[in-house]
Amino acid sequence: PESEISKDNVNQLRLKWAVSFPGVARARSLPTIAYGSVYVGSQDGHVYALDLETGCVKWRSRVSAEVRTGIVVESLVESSSSNPRAFFGDLLGRIHALDAFTGDILWSMRADNHSGATITGNPLLHENVLFVPVSSLEVLTAADPNYPCCTFRGSVVALDLDKGDIIWRHYTIPNPPAKLGQSRAGVPQYGPSGAAVWGSAAVDNETGVLYHGSSENYSSPADGNSDAVFAVDISTGRRYWQKQLLAGDAWNGGCYFGGSEHPNCPKEIGPDFDVSAPPLVIKIESDKKILVVGQKSGVVHGLDPSDDGSVLWRTRVGTGGVYGGIHFGMANEGPRVYVPIVDILIDSVGKSFEGEKFSGLHAINAESGD
Repeated sequence: PESEISKDNVNQLRLKWAVSFPGVARARSLPTIAYGSVYVGSQDGHVYALDLETGCVKWRSRVSAEVRTGIVVESLVESSSSNPRAFFGDLLGRIHALDAFTGDILWSMRADNHSGATITGNPLLHENVLFVPVSSLEVLTAADPNYPCCTFRGSVVALDLDKGDIIWRHYTIPNPPAKLGQSRAGVPQYGPSGAAVWGSAAVDNETGVLYHGSSENYSSPADGNSDAVFAVDISTGRRYWQKQLLAGDAWNGGCYFGGSEHPNCPKEIGPDFDVSAPPLVIKIESDKKILVVGQKSGVVHGLDPSDDGSVLWRTRVGTGGVYGGIHFGMANEGPRVYVPIVDILIDSVGKSFEGEKFSGLHAINAESGD
């Protein structure tokens, strides 16, 4: 209703303006609309505030690396003497806070000290706390046969908005990876590792619970924290429960480029079916909620958040592969869930395989999975 766009007038849409990011090859930052501006990040590390009506640059600021996340802009507080702030993450795992009206950098911090840490999912702003999902480029670094694989473990970090100080951190894998021996190339091997958090978290305001997913393990052994959904206390980060949606999934780029012969490829060899899309908390009835979770396998899961994530239904809407299946975000309108499917049919060792492609947009019922 707000857009006044209908099936009768949609064919009358015309280009109003376009802005090119100079000297870059891709744009992965989802634009955000606020205060008459379009906030968006770029591959060269610039963040822009563009005028919503004209596309003219109001300001641009540069940070340490490519910005892949969306820009999260806080609401204006009338009693505050400060301008609203904009928050986002970059390729090198840093979180930044900017003045949303001027572009001045207020603070920056590294969300994880691991050399491979990166931020891909949008930070989540909730009641003066910023919840940041932390993923890792180590999944690709492991393609180097001389790399000691692997030591990263995924997490969600809760940050204070004013200074960027860490309030709490929830690791997907509770204990640091242990040294397990040497690879065929003679370099140390560590595990369990991985279970990165590629997508944003979701919050249930009524219960004070934060939900997020995890990726595959990067090295053997595959443990119970990979390809899983986690429920944690929003105030402390204490884990309530986890629900693994696919067991035995360990994979890294070594498998893709060398198969089972690669020294760093885990014995499980994938299939690399992350829970990469943010979970959706959907109220079905006045006293009933359901957690809808998408996976790179092409399967959508309906979980009961009141029963430790027990599976209520599973519906396959894609074939899946290393590129998904369900790779990025879903959306819901009441109980109707919209699910985008990629379905590039390439397996965990980089080979094409035969199968039906369900690429496109699919709508399913959150209550039944139909």
